[in-house]
Amino acid sequence: MSVACLQESEITYRNFNLCPHCVFQGREALLSRLSEGLPMISRSDGETYHLLLADRPLPYPNERSAGPTQKVSVCFWYSHGRKSTATSSTIVILSGARTNHPALFRRIEMVADLLAEELARFGKLAGFYELFDDPAPKAAA
Repeated sequence: MSVACLQESEITYRNFNLCPHCVFQGREALLSRLSEGLPMISRSDGETYHLLLADRPLPYPNERSAGPTQKVSVCFWYSHGRKSTATSSTIVILSGARTNHPALFRRIEMVADLLAEELARFGKLAGFYELFDDPAPKAAA
């Protein structure tokens, strides 16, 4: 998947706290996350899915023995389907990133767009992606 594949028409709602997908489904619409102090990064088409950044970016790997790697991990939660109440998650590793860098959230916004497009197209996401310096995320094998 590449940035060139992104189609704006698939993402109708961005960065909301009250989910239009959940309202459409007649469910609780207020989205909650593990770290509430972060900017809300969420996506939806308003009917079939929602996707949101679930937690703050963390150094990757998170073990102290690994040392600094210039990689961070971000976790997204999503729900897809008109009748599904299940929430799934996917982890994205960003190479060349630091948790305290100002441009990090712009990269996470781009990742959210790519994941939302993938979710709209296929109805599910892989459990793990790694985004390399070229902007094409690759699903883990």
